[in-house]
Amino acid sequence: MDYVDQFMGCPARKFSLTETKYDQSKFYGRLKYFLSLVNPMGLLYTQAQADEAKQVLEDYKNGTLKRQYTDEELWHARWLKEAVFHPDTNEPIMKLFRLSAFGAVNIPIGIGMLLSPKTPFNIAFWQAINQTNNVGFNYCNRSINNPFTNMQLICSYLLATSSSVIIGLKFDKFITRHSGNSVLLRTLGPATAVAVAGCFNLLVIRYRELYEGISVYDENGKDLGKSKIAAKDGLSKTLAIRFGFQYPVCFVPVITALGMRKMGIYPTAGIGKVLAEVFVISLSVFGVLPCCFAAYPQMLHADKLEPEFKSNAGFWYNRGL
Repeated sequence: MDYVDQFMGCPARKFSLTETKYDQSKFYGRLKYFLSLVNPMGLLYTQAQADEAKQVLEDYKNGTLKRQYTDEELWHARWLKEAVFHPDTNEPIMKLFRLSAFGAVNIPIGIGMLLSPKTPFNIAFWQAINQTNNVGFNYCNRSINNPFTNMQLICSYLLATSSSVIIGLKFDKFITRHSGNSVLLRTLGPATAVAVAGCFNLLVIRYRELYEGISVYDENGKDLGKSKIAAKDGLSKTLAIRFGFQYPVCFVPVITALGMRKMGIYPTAGIGKVLAEVFVISLSVFGVLPCCFAAYPQMLHADKLEPEFKSNAGFWYNRGL
């Protein structure tokens, strides 16, 4: 893949413990970053291998490596460490809720929400399953620098689940009443339900950032304090992505499946049907979704914030996921 990276003008950088492997100012670099986050290969490594990768990085940091490592080996060790361990606590994240499990977990959920018959039970059941998975993910990947209480977690779950079920059912009923049983139009129901519920979920978990602010850094990574302007910018961009990506993520599998049916290559039963469903959902999870998340850099930059923040090179802050 090195020649592709070179062609795209975004070659891999020399290894660093703090910089990303690819230039995040370019869309291709951000796409590579998010593809690495959801890479399911991270689930195949043992805890012992992850511990070894973590130790290699510690030895590199302390200058005590036992042998010479290539940049690629060090990047791989960092990828594995970040795939397994929580960035704040350095404790292993439960496998089911790691980013590397995102595809494995969301493929059956996507099949249930988008490709199963649109009955009231199916709509309510799969929306509830999806939000249960979301709350587990939020809990296991929570930040200790901006923690949330169990009550916030419960409120987030109840609000997101109830809103997604109600919107999913009401929207589907409205569409079938006015536009018939078009599969394409009825996809608006689950897409809008998940989009609204995801935004509710995010706001309940992160609303405190709006009045407490988030950490901002100078060009050297020095923490300059908390900024409310940065928090508003980061949260608004994340909300835009969370809301907007649901539509292409939901419509691409449905359109692909409809196209395959018209071409006569979509199996109607058996293992072939299951494999076809996995294919169209995987196309969305591993293709469309990373492209949507790559719309903005993970670390945002601003030239100006509150008057008390001063830096000739501007300020950086993490927008969150």
